[in-house]
Amino acid sequence: GHLDSWDLGTGAIDDGAGIAITMGAGHLIAQLPRKQRPARTIRVIAFANEEQGLYGGKAYAEQHKADVVRHQLMAESDFGAGRIYGFNTNAAPHARGAAAQIAQALAPLGITALEQGGPGPDLGPIAAEGAAWAWLGQDGTDYFDLHHTPDDTLDKIDPAALAQNTAAYAVFAYLAASADGDFGSAPKAPKAP
Repeated sequence: GHLDSWDLGTGAIDDGAGIAITMGAGHLIAQLPRKQRPARTIRVIAFANEEQGLYGGKAYAEQHKADVVRHQLMAESDFGAGRIYGFNTNAAPHARGAAAQIAQALAPLGITALEQGGPGPDLGPIAAEGAAWAWLGQDGTDYFDLHHTPDDTLDKIDPAALAQNTAAYAVFAYLAASADGDFGSAPKAPKAP
């Protein structure tokens, strides 16, 4: 998610919720006994300056493009806190089994595997460098009624939906970090001039 918000509102929907969801998921995983933690590191990123030009996402991509292959599978929460209903990934064909396991684990939370979605705005630059991404699609029925308005306040967030999001991101991150093999992150070939 990203730390900054639009000037008119407090940023609860865009994107305080995304930061709370991902930080909460990371916290849940960190509370596991050491022997139950995943083998890989889970990185929770609070991007800066998304609203003024994706500068945090661009800086991250520039800093990490040489080691893009070390990024197992990335996801971004930047669409409020509506319930998550869908999951998809651009994982390589050899990782479809691992992606299906994640989808199966998300199903009890009301999440269905779908053929839509994308990396999200802040992950767009590192995805363009070759990082594998996952999409956890949220119900955005009222998102654009609140997004970038003075009504973007904490009272608009449903605590039950926020909890479902946090659980989904915890399941996703844990399983992605625990998966055998990789999801296909690989440097993109340089473009011809």
